[in-house]
Order: sequence, then structure tokens, then C-alpha cells
Amino acid sequence: MIMVYIITAACLDVMDRSCVDECPVDCVYEGRRKLYIHPEECIDCGACARVCPVDAISWDRDADADPTATDLTATDEIHAHLAAPLAAVDADLTARHPAASADADAHSDARRSQPVHTCYLPADQMSPDIVPVWAARATTLLAAHGSDPATLAAATGGDPHPATAAAVHAHVTRVLATEPIQDLRVDLEDGYGPRPDAVEDADTERAAAALRAASAAGTLPARYGLRPKSLDPTVRARGLRSLDLFLSALVADAAPPPPGLVLTLPKVGDPRQLTVFVAVLTELERRLGLAPIGVEVQVETPAAVLALPELVTAGLALGPGRLVGLHVGTYDYSASLGIGAADQASDHPAVEHATTMMQLAAAGTGIEVADGSSNLLPKDEQPSDERTVHRAWRRHAGLVRRAWHRGLYQGWDLHPGQLVSRHAAVGGCLLAGLDAALARLGAYVSGIEGAGIEGAGTVSGAIADEPATGRALAGHVRRALDAGLLDDAGLAAAGLHRTVVDRLATASPS
Repeated sequence: MIMVYIITAACLDVMDRSCVDECPVDCVYEGRRKLYIHPEECIDCGACARVCPVDAISWDRDADADPTATDLTATDEIHAHLAAPLAAVDADLTARHPAASADADAHSDARRSQPVHTCYLPADQMSPDIVPVWAARATTLLAAHGSDPATLAAATGGDPHPATAAAVHAHVTRVLATEPIQDLRVDLEDGYGPRPDAVEDADTERAAAALRAASAAGTLPARYGLRPKSLDPTVRARGLRSLDLFLSALVADAAPPPPGLVLTLPKVGDPRQLTVFVAVLTELERRLGLAPIGVEVQVETPAAVLALPELVTAGLALGPGRLVGLHVGTYDYSASLGIGAADQASDHPAVEHATTMMQLAAAGTGIEVADGSSNLLPKDEQPSDERTVHRAWRRHAGLVRRAWHRGLYQGWDLHPGQLVSRHAAVGGCLLAGLDAALARLGAYVSGIEGAGIEGAGTVSGAIADEPATGRALAGHVRRALDAGLLDDAGLAAAGLHRTVVDRLATASPS
């Protein structure tokens, strides 16, 4: 076997050309990225190796190999040399976007379902039977003003097709009877207002006791929690006192609080406010023997929108699962920009810009983003109020549908009657594309299983679905499963299984 010299990837460090000048037979030549030795011309004199300042020239024991192949195919040596700086980039991206990393499940519960809404209730109105009370009120409104599918579809601006309208009406009826509220927040902030200290103390402890009683009765939603006053200097001490009283009352009998507890921090203007709030919370958790509690941040000031990247970075630095949500404060944010009261709404361009920025900041982190509320309430205090109810339902349902089309799957509800329009709009959104999503996802899964490559795209009919689209389709199907609009039999008919849907819905984008 002929022994010849080769030039290694170390040449990339300096690209010194002394070897070119020194070679007596001109066998060294310049490639696209480094120098090369032509094996058929090399006479094994070693002159080039003696002058190389980085020892990049060594013996090659396989003269049959094409030394120019590295121009087209990166060797392990070149990969290690050039890609080493990306290790720091990989670590940085994983820290900033943990849900997009390959070990995302280690950071959060990937299967946790995001609720379709958060219902806000002033603390003084909280009672152990609040969920059944709201459900009964919503059911009464449905019977009075949307008793049949066609009427409900017209009242909420939904799809009038008889089959779809019937399915949506059945969905609303079922959800009001089984899970009318998915997330409940006791409010001590704007919805509650300023009260004497003794009154707020009593309302806070009474609300916490009511939540425990609701849990014992089996009516507490999967998520619940408290919105205390903000860390603004004028109410900071009051807010932190109420936080302490609330958590202490939840564990008054030394039992852990019911699962699903979340805290909402309003009017954040600087990431340091979140850091301090969590520091206080951590100390309370230590004293009360509590596990870490998830925190949502309300984005309702211009400063918060401008600081969203820093806010999310600060939240992630507090530990996995600590910052769990970003919720837009529709009316505070609109007012802070000088938008008139008649134009303040979650579909105002300024608010939609804020929620888009929230989505960008939260993308790949596992942090949920939630839309705001509608202050047009479906009250029927007089028999002639059906028109008022229908107007409020149509407006609210329209906002929900618009939010869903923008990828915002959660919002706020402020009145029992909004449960009707919320669940009608959600049911309509899920049903509208469900058959197509099942067919495309089934074809996608069949395609990747046939190819043996999960990261590959597939073609279903006239649509080419990339892996990112596969994740979106799986997300739609999974939300339909969570809503009870799809069961295992429906999945099986499309050639799918829950575990496959879950895996695809939470797959890494890479």
C-alpha cells in the first residue's frame, strides 16, 4: 500500500500556505475550505509536514480514499472542529425554549390540558357551591334563550348547518352538566376592589375555605387559584398579606391544598416584580410545607409588553413549572394606550399585537398564553332581555372564535351566561375542522410509519403536511378528545391512538 500525506481539518485554523511553497512537485493545492494533497502526485518527501505551523499534515494509511471528499461531506473531525461552538448555543436554546427540547418532558407535564377559560369571581362572592350555581344559571339561560340548536347557532353566530348546530348544542348541554368551569380564580384585585383590611382578610380566608369545601364535594375545577393585588407600592403589602392568608387557610387542617392551584400576578411592569413575588411565595411554601405553585403573569401594561422576552427569561430561571401562563389584561392595557372605552376589546389591533408578542415570547417554553375577556354580559333581568342576551353571546362567541383562529385557546369569563357562548364557540371551532384533521393526521401517521421516519412530511390528497403541520393537526385532535367531542372509537376509525396523538402533539419542532 502506498503511503501518502494528507492535510487534516486543523488546516482550517490558519490556512498557512508554506506547504504550497515548499512542495517540490506541486502536489499541494487549494480547496474550497482548506488545502489538499493530490495522492497521485505526492512523492512522500515530507517537506510540507516540516513547515506546517499547526501539524495539520499527517500520514494517510488509505491511499484509495478521495482526499477531496471533505469538500462535499463533513468528516467527524471537521464536524467536531466547526460545530463545537454550537454546544453553547444548544444549551442556551434549551434553557429559553425547554418545551422544544428533546427532553421537554423533564421540564413540564407535556400532557397537561390547557383550560378553555378562566372564570373570575370576586372573593366576597365565592361559596362552596359556586360551580353548580354558575352551571345552573347558565343552563337556565340556555333553556330560555337557546333552547334548540338553530336558536343557539343564530344567537352565537355559529354554523347553522343542522348537524353541526345539533352537535354544538349537545356539547354545550353536556359540558354544563359535567365540567362547566375548567379554571376558577378568586379575585382580590380589580374585580374585588379596595376594601377595609378586616373585610379583605375575612373574605380571603372564607374564599379559601370555600375552595376546600368544593374540593371535598367534588365540584372544584381542575384548576383554581387566587389573583391577589399587584406589587404596586400602594397595594403591595395588602396583596402579599392576602396571599399569605389565602395559602394558610388552604392548609388550615394540615392537609395539602387540592391539586391544580395557580396564582395570578397582575399588573407586572418589570421582570423583577415576578422574581420578588416568587421569592415571597417560596418562603411561604417553605413555612407551610407546600410544593411549588405555578404562577401566571397578567400582561396589561406597555412596560410588560416591551419587556416580554426578559419576563419569560426571568420566569424560566425561576425553575421548571414556576411561570405557567401569560394572560393579557384587555382593558387595563387598552386604557394605558389611550384607547377609548367603546373600542376596548380583545380584538382591538393594539391588544392583538400584545397577544401576538406574548405568543412569540412564550413559543417553545411550555408557558400558556391566554386571551382576555368580554365585558358585554348576557344578563336577562327582564323577560324582554333576550335580545340583550343574544347580542352578548354573539359578541363573546365571536371573540372566542377569533382567538382560536389565532392560536389562543384560553380566555376569561366573567358571568355564568358566558359559559354558554364559550362552550358553543369552542365546540364549533373543534367540530369545524375535526373530520379533515383526523383524515390528514391518519394519513400523516401512516406515511411516517411506512417510511420509518417520524420527522418526515407526507402528502394527503392535494395537501403536503410537514412535521410542524402534523403537530398542529395532533393538537386539534387532542383538544377534541379533551372536550369530549371525540372518543377512542373515532380515533381508531382514522387509524390513530391516543398515545400517538399525544406524542405528535408534544413533539420537538426539530
